[in-house]
Amino acid sequence: MTELGISAEQAKSIVEAILVKQTPNGSVPPVLVGEPVDYESWWVQGYQSRAFVEDGDENAALAGNGPIVVPKDGSAPFQLSSALPAAVQMKRIRADRTGSGA
Repeated sequence: MTELGISAEQAKSIVEAILVKQTPNGSVPPVLVGEPVDYESWWVQGYQSRAFVEDGDENAALAGNGPIVVPKDGSAPFQLSSALPAAVQMKRIRADRTGSGA
């Protein structure tokens, strides 16, 4: 598949920058979980607290934070809900974009 402008590595960097910006001063920003998932025109990247990922500290686990979507065309990134799986939400987004309905 031919990729549009933003690569997986660039998407990871974009998400890391977003997480740093959203993190209060003096706090440790979350870390990326896994590799970005390719949804044709978008990359979807999950994240979690560093303490949970590295130390297994369940009390430090982030809850209610959906993954971040990075459009490959350079449009503004956005966050998915945590209420539904990313694949379900991305299917709806793709359907809305193509006008085929969900």
